[in-house]
Amino acid sequence: MKRLIFKRFLLLLSLLSVILVAITYPMYLQYQQGVKDRILANEETSMVVASQIIQQEMYEQLHVLDLLKQSARVKDYVTDNTEAQRQQLALYFQQVSSAFHRFDQIRLLNNDGQELVRVDLKNGHGEIIPQDQLQNKSDRYYFTEAKDLASDEVFVSRLDLNIEHGEIELPHKPMLRFSVSVFDNQGKRAGVLVLNYLAKNMLGNFRKQMLKRANQQGMLLDGQGYWLSNHERSNEWGADLGKPDHTFANMYPEVWPTVANLDSGIIETKTGIFRFQTLQPFGFATNMPTHFMAEHDVVVTPQSVANTNWKLVIFVPYDFIQKRLFLYQTMGKWLLSLLVLFLVGAALLAAIVTTHRDARRREALRLNEVLHDLYDNAPCGYHSLDNQGRVTRINQTELDWLGYQREEVINQPFIHLLTPTSQAEFQAFFSSFTEGVSGDNLVLEMQRKDGSTFYISNSVTVLKDKQGHFAAARTSVFDISKRIELEQKLALLANRDELTGISNRRHFYERGELELKRAQRYQQPLAVLMLDADHFKAVNDNYGHDVGDLVLKSLANTLIYTLRETDVFGRIGGEEFAVVLTQTAQTVALEVAERLRHELEQIRVPVQASNQYASEQAKSESVGITVSIGLGMLDNSDQQLDDLLKKADLALYQAKAQGRNRVVQYQAM
Repeated sequence: MKRLIFKRFLLLLSLLSVILVAITYPMYLQYQQGVKDRILANEETSMVVASQIIQQEMYEQLHVLDLLKQSARVKDYVTDNTEAQRQQLALYFQQVSSAFHRFDQIRLLNNDGQELVRVDLKNGHGEIIPQDQLQNKSDRYYFTEAKDLASDEVFVSRLDLNIEHGEIELPHKPMLRFSVSVFDNQGKRAGVLVLNYLAKNMLGNFRKQMLKRANQQGMLLDGQGYWLSNHERSNEWGADLGKPDHTFANMYPEVWPTVANLDSGIIETKTGIFRFQTLQPFGFATNMPTHFMAEHDVVVTPQSVANTNWKLVIFVPYDFIQKRLFLYQTMGKWLLSLLVLFLVGAALLAAIVTTHRDARRREALRLNEVLHDLYDNAPCGYHSLDNQGRVTRINQTELDWLGYQREEVINQPFIHLLTPTSQAEFQAFFSSFTEGVSGDNLVLEMQRKDGSTFYISNSVTVLKDKQGHFAAARTSVFDISKRIELEQKLALLANRDELTGISNRRHFYERGELELKRAQRYQQPLAVLMLDADHFKAVNDNYGHDVGDLVLKSLANTLIYTLRETDVFGRIGGEEFAVVLTQTAQTVALEVAERLRHELEQIRVPVQASNQYASEQAKSESVGITVSIGLGMLDNSDQQLDDLLKKADLALYQAKAQGRNRVVQYQAM
């Protein structure tokens, strides 16, 4: 009896074991695949963020390069080639180098490859290199590749370690070189502008993003398979450090051909899973706001694209995956033991099936939460509008920017979130967009709940109903406030006189010409004053240039608080200033000029003791100054601002000849 019971037990046990294996093994394979899919989904997010980090960095460098190339100081210098302009350009490069801390060198070369201006970044500050130390770079690739480029083309070198005096510089400096051709004000080719960009921070940010991943094995490769970034730092820069065997191809020969020849994909090997993606640092059209590329027609050369054909590779070992499988964990092992012990019980089998079903349901909910979290906490804003322009959906990132709660925004017109100026622009854009006119990368100024504002760039996707009519718009929003702030700072540097803070010569001429054209169009009176400090050289000789600078600043401050906001004034020479008095008749202009002369006559500037040759009595006194003023009035013979300035200058000469400290109006012969 016992043997029969034992045999039946063995038969039943074998039968139940086969049934259990037949039922549970496919479920286990599906569960295992689900774990792999979830891990790869998380890795996909890491790849997107890492790509955006690098593309954002490259985007900013192209923008700075274009702003430098288009700056008036560069164009004026390559057009006129004066020493004063060269010095001003060197100071401008120095300011940019010290402000950004990311350019190892900023250089301007002429058409023969000779350095005209160079600023090196040393100890966190820009240092102007003396002229006798400037070199000829006509044989360097970043000059030869860029010297014949069109005005809208940019050359970018491969990313490598910087070499000084024939040896790799220590500590290592990963370097990208950006080169563009420079043209003068007549459109004639005048040289090459080169930025040596330090890629250390970009690679550091990439590594930080990779460290956020579970197994932290993220790699950045160049087109030859050498590591630009690796979790094993000793594998990096094999080509530069004389280690030709330190390549991805040598370490993973079965994987490299696929990675090298395809743009993206997933490769499963015996040791783990590789997820790779071709990373085009300048491929902004799909992953970044493209208003800069569109507005400035920037073209990265094919050679530059080849130089930066990078691969982003993430490796997930199988042992890492297995550690996350249920049966490899302590609870899983215990459950397996219980299944073996209670295999003969149908209840246990049902419990196992129910457990797996509930696990799949929980996993589906978790995946839904992950997708919702990715939408809500993406690095950019998202919102959807209906055909009336009302907000139907918005993510948390954009809500955080605005400072509103979700219920305060949903079903409200999007136009209420914009400043008055941007409201009109958006209304025109949305009206044409709903009628089928395509548009993208619209720059708008949004207004937060607290009243502050920031700038955004929009990328819009249209959703249509079954009849093909506009139904809704899905919009990606990028915060570009830093870029707008950068443009404003650079514009301020280009338009202001460094010593006095008022308009420089170029900016004065631009504004003065506008006021002249307005006065001619509307037949309004206009006056021009030329002011020159009397005996200013004697001030510098007797008290030093520091005191002379204080005198000029006081003169400029007097112009600021004496003149109207509608008047235009600026420093156009050493101690020479010019003023355009808008809508001002002759009698009033004479009164203003006399009031200026009187105010300036009252100024007393304390003498600084900085001049070692000044006498003890001179060091304890204060200095005053007078000005001679020439006045010219607009008439029908004046076509350009220079015509008026010449008249005022002749009157100024007469004021000097008549004894100085007086106002003289120009009188025609």
